[in-house]
Amino acid sequence: MIQIILSQAGGYQDVVAYLQQQGAHVSNMGPERGRGSSFRGKLSILAAMVSPKLWGVRKLWGSDDIVLLIGWQALPILAMIRCGLVKRPRKLLVMACFVHSVRARRGLNLLWRALRFPGMGFIAFSKGEGDNLIQAVGMAPQDVYFHLWRQELYGFGGAAAAVEGDYVFAGGYSNRDYDLLLQAMAGVSAPLVVVAAERNHVAVPARSRMTLHLDLPEAQFESLLAASRVVAMPLKSQGEACGQSVLLRVLRNRKPLVATRHEAIEAYLGSDYPGFVPHDDVEAMRATLERAVEDATFRKALSDAIMQAESRLAKVGSPGEEIHRFLLS
Repeated sequence: MIQIILSQAGGYQDVVAYLQQQGAHVSNMGPERGRGSSFRGKLSILAAMVSPKLWGVRKLWGSDDIVLLIGWQALPILAMIRCGLVKRPRKLLVMACFVHSVRARRGLNLLWRALRFPGMGFIAFSKGEGDNLIQAVGMAPQDVYFHLWRQELYGFGGAAAAVEGDYVFAGGYSNRDYDLLLQAMAGVSAPLVVVAAERNHVAVPARSRMTLHLDLPEAQFESLLAASRVVAMPLKSQGEACGQSVLLRVLRNRKPLVATRHEAIEAYLGSDYPGFVPHDDVEAMRATLERAVEDATFRKALSDAIMQAESRLAKVGSPGEEIHRFLLS
């Protein structure tokens, strides 16, 4: 029997629904979630990690079962297994536990190293995450599985919603460098629309042509992205998997993208994507954004590359099938 433990209801439905069709049992140990909900903060995640609901896992599986832990409840559940409060399953994979802080990563590496046991593995969403687990945590390479993140996202308005507006759009919460983007946009002729979280602490500069929205539902987020001329993705150099949910929205709306070069994004677009700019380079971001806004030929080249990436991703196959294969391997 495959047991799936969710940290939040409604997450990873492409994976969960497929595994349920194969006979897996699903238990939610976190809060409920509605369609189109906004960003879930750290306090909510921490509260769920110490929830009394976690005691419910004690009788969910036996020593011959396979377990998939999705989200940060993996930490307390692994601790209970190590303490003997919960049976050790035949195989256990942890998914969707990545951080962007170097300090937090060091601490988490120590925890993973202390809690690991034979039969335990990880599903990584980026090469950086996988490399860290092998090099810093000491996981065997065969126990780290790479999954190109491609889950179902709410809010798609269809092809008709993807029109070419007059503004640059930037959105997302994790590992974003909005300070760099604001500096770069000071020399760009187009207006800027940003959808961020309150915790990003984005300030609207005086006398700027910037509109800031905080914590919008997914449908509103995507409608603004779809109606932009160019999408900007300013990322910090640290971190592991990041920017992928916004990138999937870029792909399905076929929008030209200017992004900080990051290996998590290169996995989808390829290292030769023409819209990449170096980390921490304000001038490169400014020049590439201005060119994308003003030069229709360059903008089309970006859009064509995005369409090619979308086509490649469509051929990868079902995320649920891939995770199922990892669990049974």
